[in-house]
Amino acid sequence: MSTIAGPLLVTTKLHVPQPRRGLVPRPDLVARLTTPGARRLILLSAPAGWGKTALLSEWHASPDEHRPFAWVSLDRGDSDPVRFWSYVIGALNTIDEKLGETALAALPDVVTDLDDSVVAPLINDLAACGRELVLVLDDYHHVRSEPIHSSLSYLLAHLPHDVELAVATRADPPLPLAGLRAAGEMIEIRAATLRFSDSEADALLNGSLGLRLEPAEVDVLQARTEGWAAGLQLAALSVRAHEDRHAFIAEFAGDDRQIGDYLHEVLDDQPAAVRAFLLQTSILERLCAPLCDAVTGSGDARRQLTMLERSNLFLVSLDSRRDWYRYHQLFRDLLRSELDLVQPELAQELHRRAAGWHRQAGNLEEAIEHATVGGDFDEARSLIRRHVEETSVLGQYETVARWIDAIPRSAVRADASLCATRAWCALHLGRLDEAASWRREFEPADGSLAGAPAEGSAPEFRVISFDAAFAARRGDVGRASEAGRRIVAFYSETDPRRAYASMNLAEELFYAGDLSSAAASLDAGVRQLSGAEPSPLINQEILHGHAFLAAVRAEQGDIGRAERSIAAGERLIGGVRQGERHPHAIVLAIARGRLFELRGDLDAAEATLTRAEELARRVSWPLDHAYSLLLLARVEHALGKQTEARAAARLAHDVLRPCPDPGMLGELLARTERILRLAPGPATPKGSAAAELSEREVTILRLLASELSQREIGSELYISLNTVKRHVRNIFHKLGVSSRPDAVARGQQLGLI
Repeated sequence: MSTIAGPLLVTTKLHVPQPRRGLVPRPDLVARLTTPGARRLILLSAPAGWGKTALLSEWHASPDEHRPFAWVSLDRGDSDPVRFWSYVIGALNTIDEKLGETALAALPDVVTDLDDSVVAPLINDLAACGRELVLVLDDYHHVRSEPIHSSLSYLLAHLPHDVELAVATRADPPLPLAGLRAAGEMIEIRAATLRFSDSEADALLNGSLGLRLEPAEVDVLQARTEGWAAGLQLAALSVRAHEDRHAFIAEFAGDDRQIGDYLHEVLDDQPAAVRAFLLQTSILERLCAPLCDAVTGSGDARRQLTMLERSNLFLVSLDSRRDWYRYHQLFRDLLRSELDLVQPELAQELHRRAAGWHRQAGNLEEAIEHATVGGDFDEARSLIRRHVEETSVLGQYETVARWIDAIPRSAVRADASLCATRAWCALHLGRLDEAASWRREFEPADGSLAGAPAEGSAPEFRVISFDAAFAARRGDVGRASEAGRRIVAFYSETDPRRAYASMNLAEELFYAGDLSSAAASLDAGVRQLSGAEPSPLINQEILHGHAFLAAVRAEQGDIGRAERSIAAGERLIGGVRQGERHPHAIVLAIARGRLFELRGDLDAAEATLTRAEELARRVSWPLDHAYSLLLLARVEHALGKQTEARAAARLAHDVLRPCPDPGMLGELLARTERILRLAPGPATPKGSAAAELSEREVTILRLLASELSQREIGSELYISLNTVKRHVRNIFHKLGVSSRPDAVARGQQLGLI
């Protein structure tokens, strides 16, 4: 394990596998990969056992390949966007430790804005680095996350010319393959290409494996397996176990059912100790001698692993020292099926032993997964509680949610703190319905939450804390304020956490329009924290206070004090993770834009608020976003930009529509719509609507008239799905419609389609 700028990464996943002993060389395929060309993507797409990883490792080892490889071996836990991009950046760090510094710093706080916050800085680093390199994502079929697919598509669209992406997968990924194929920027290697030729089958069976088969026998095995490398190797192992080879080969069918039968024969042919070792260690994703000893209790794992590697029993080395291994995935799956068949009661105990070893080794993630599969839910819950703060700080909410979801719901319900953790994960991921469902799981049974919770009343405080954040995320000012007051009352006057709670409350008071109370809470909180020892958290909360103090003072027309708060806050932005993208920094920028408006510098106000609105939109806090839009609409109206002002007001209306209680923003929206002569809700544009659309928006509008999905439109235009969605949203607002068919119909009326 290794710490790379924060996240704990399994370094063996970043190791480029060395070509295995007895590997049949594929010089024609390697030459195809080493030949220079204008390509962005090398796609290896084929089922298990067709030699995708082997070909990639042979390509890397070729004397004709001079470029360094950044390699990631993905697994089912890497569908968390933070984990995925942490591993990608970690792999690139093996080439240049400075690659991805900015992107990695932004990762923990990113929920949806991967393109601009993470991938764009990474692309800039790759371009500035100027090094030729290959980024390999092996076993990409494990990735199931739409944000990962979308952000990887964005990387592909903007990849520097000296960087190639190689993806090995069992199924075609949802990437812009059609556009890359049409542009000649992709090499595709599929099962038909990876199929062993007659000469390669002979090289494997008679060369590497030394079976001394007749040409006709090689032809039979080659034809029956259709050149499937793993099938040939399993057949070869079975051939060794049969005295009458000719009869076996004559009856060989090569289908999946028979391959399973042959595995049983291979296992039966092994000494009892080897057979037991294979079955018992098949529960492991990664193997090392001490771990295998702990699982099997045999004490001779080092010798067994060495013997298995020499015997070509589908063991793959994961590092140059040969400390860590894994079984070929197909072989491991078959071994696990056999274990479940012959010793179903043993598997859980083996997983529990593995969990204990990983816990002692500090590999908490693997310990959690083994404990869960082993049915030791008490241990799994305990490990999650120990690990959750660290993982949440890193922004890996998808990972924490996956751990908890793997435990039976009844076992999770027995642990209120774990239910609360799951609710917070959903809230951070913006899944409000899911968050509300989990919130019901940790409410005290009697439902009595009136008044401020008493010191030490953890269940009540847990509910109130969550309710405050949930209400703020929904744009429910009244409920957030109510919960915020009870939280403040929970802490003593000297507790620094009271200052944090006071500033959270002040934020809601600001949006409620209670500016004097908000200012008093903010002033008190900033004074208390300013006397504390500086730390990233303290600095972040002081920035929080100055940002909303600036907003309060600007709304009160107090230009001098607003300016001082802005200046104090801006001095802190550089020391806060995310920098200008931090939610508090965005509020500070909104206040700066408001200040420019008060001073009459409308051009500066428009520029500042435009940037603030872009950032607020990505963070997805509705009140901050709507506030920036309404201020921007007012400034653009003053500048005579009525089309832009109306578009901003319409978008603000849509942002606030689902908010149960937007506080003062409801009245601000109504006033703005009256000024702009807009009826509440999106208005139908006049004949100038055609002029409102940008060139790119017109292009997308025309594609909306086709049968292409939004993802396919992104593929056609080499832009991410998120970017397409943003353009579509703007098109709807500018045309005054709320659906794709209506947008197409309106575009046809305007002569745009």
